[in-house]
Amino acid sequence: MTKKISIFKIFPLILAGGLVIGIISNIIYPKNIKLSCLVVIACSVLAFVWPIFRNFTNQISKNLMTHLLIGGLGLILIVQLLILNYLPVTIIHDSFRTLSQAELLSRNNYNWGVSTYFWRYPNNVSLAFLLGQWLKFTNLFGMTTNFAIHILSLIFLDSFIGVSLFTIRRISKKNSLVMTILLFFLISPFAYTYYLRVFYSDLPILLCLLLTFNILLKWPILSKKGKVGYGISLFMLILIGQLVKPNLIVFAVAVIILLAVLFIRDRKQFIRYLLPFAIILASFAASFPTQKGIEQTTHFTHNPKYELPSTSWIWMSYSPKSRGTYAGSAVTKMESLSTLSARKKYLQTALPKRIKNLGIRKVFERWFIKVGILLNVGNVQKSYTGGLIESPNVSPKVQILWHMLGSLIMRVSFIFLYALALFKCLVMLIKPVSTKQPVIDLAVVLCVGYLMFHALIWEAESRYGQSLLPLLFLINAVPTPDTSKVTKSLATWKRGLITGGTAGVAVVIFLTETLSLVRPQKVVMATQRSQMSMQYKAKLTTLKTNEVVSQNVKINQPVTKVSVDVLKGTHLSGSLISLSTHKSYPLKKSTTYLMAHGKFARGTYELKLKNKYPKAQKIQIVRTQRYKLAPYSLRMNGQKQNYSSLLYTFSTKVKS
Repeated sequence: MTKKISIFKIFPLILAGGLVIGIISNIIYPKNIKLSCLVVIACSVLAFVWPIFRNFTNQISKNLMTHLLIGGLGLILIVQLLILNYLPVTIIHDSFRTLSQAELLSRNNYNWGVSTYFWRYPNNVSLAFLLGQWLKFTNLFGMTTNFAIHILSLIFLDSFIGVSLFTIRRISKKNSLVMTILLFFLISPFAYTYYLRVFYSDLPILLCLLLTFNILLKWPILSKKGKVGYGISLFMLILIGQLVKPNLIVFAVAVIILLAVLFIRDRKQFIRYLLPFAIILASFAASFPTQKGIEQTTHFTHNPKYELPSTSWIWMSYSPKSRGTYAGSAVTKMESLSTLSARKKYLQTALPKRIKNLGIRKVFERWFIKVGILLNVGNVQKSYTGGLIESPNVSPKVQILWHMLGSLIMRVSFIFLYALALFKCLVMLIKPVSTKQPVIDLAVVLCVGYLMFHALIWEAESRYGQSLLPLLFLINAVPTPDTSKVTKSLATWKRGLITGGTAGVAVVIFLTETLSLVRPQKVVMATQRSQMSMQYKAKLTTLKTNEVVSQNVKINQPVTKVSVDVLKGTHLSGSLISLSTHKSYPLKKSTTYLMAHGKFARGTYELKLKNKYPKAQKIQIVRTQRYKLAPYSLRMNGQKQNYSSLLYTFSTKVKS
């Protein structure tokens, strides 16, 4: 029995190793040595005050704790509503393309040829369909798409936050971790940036995993009637989760592994959890015909001309030109091969050759790098956003510092979360968490599954690593044996010496480092970047001779550069006109942009593009159904088009 259990300890050991990489990654990246020093200082302070904070919060009464949770959730909601109203961002890349298609589906428009995006990535068809059903429902109430998406984001995000807090409270029985996670949600960018402003597959999967594990934790105490209801819920959660994000299939592998281990070491637990685990596996099996049914319902047909083989993502992840992340050059190479069969044939030799050329040392190095990327959170808050649609009247340097503060808080928060989970993993190596909690074992196995899937096989992005968050909440919340004795054995003066020494070294490096904390960078003051993209052959608008397209843009701080996207080789004249001074600035052609450089004061400007060429010209104009892209609508020959916009950026360069 002991040997069988010790074999299973490999999972917390691997997870512990991954968490160490995650901690190091969040200290050193994004590369800014002064900011890294601040991360170390903040972590040192947090490590010193944690026992004090833990002892203090654990004395809070149950009623007061409930009031604090409700008050914290209410405050989070108020801040979220203010941000959605006053600080909207422009949504870019896959999230916008999925939303745009969902709008069409909500109006029973089954045209999948608006771009080639879904032919290349058919895995997002189900997400577009499900999102389309929500928009179809909100259309009944006359909601704009913006409002409908905000409501959906709030439902998923705040449900995740609320369920996380009350789940941790129920499992841990202590206030300290609950208060810590509440403060994390309250002051970090997690609840106010990416997950709030962009609705994509990452948020639903967080809630799906959290609710699934809640059901599994409750399963042994449910009545027969309760198991029927929760069993149906479990089936639907996994089904929808797999349709929304196909890499959830890692969960099925984790379930099979745990079932095998339980069958060997604990038949009683095996029988107890056989039914819910069977439901989960059945749900994964049902996802395949359901996917086909959705494709038939939406009249989607695969187009092998554009589709990429699954092995292309493995090949991409080992590209010497990237660090295991998305590589545009790899996609370009795949596109140069005319058919899907040709791409598969090419990869049969190209993939083994690429791994062989990297060599064993560089392959292992790539795995470590990919895990570091996966668990890094320094820039997660900017995912799928191209900047504020209209930046507030705050200086660009203050905006940079504000973003750096958000990045600092996220990094410190996740380092702390990883450190707690690392400690729990080390305890598991010494003694099992609980012989009656195989669900926690499943969380550990699933964490390892995600890490290994992206490290060994798939590309890595920080967004993907967020799937571990609900799992780490559960791992950190479960009581472990004798953890208090370990922390008490470290005297306050020893703890102060270690943390103070670490912080002191970081302070010295911070003060002696000559590079500025704020590096030279571009700050966007107003932008509209939502588009179907030319790489997916987005539909273009024809501008006849002497026809004019114009759009107003307001900037609340001076800018030094204005750019408007145009096509390469297109003959269009452009101008930027100040509506307060009526001064006109010419926009000069630069490959795929019309640009103006100078010093442009705050105020409202008009972007005007005219075709003075004797032949008709093509132009990129983004059109939606009821999704408001920018504060001011586009005008085509003086006629307003409410849900159309140019692609533009007003920015300024901030020096160190």
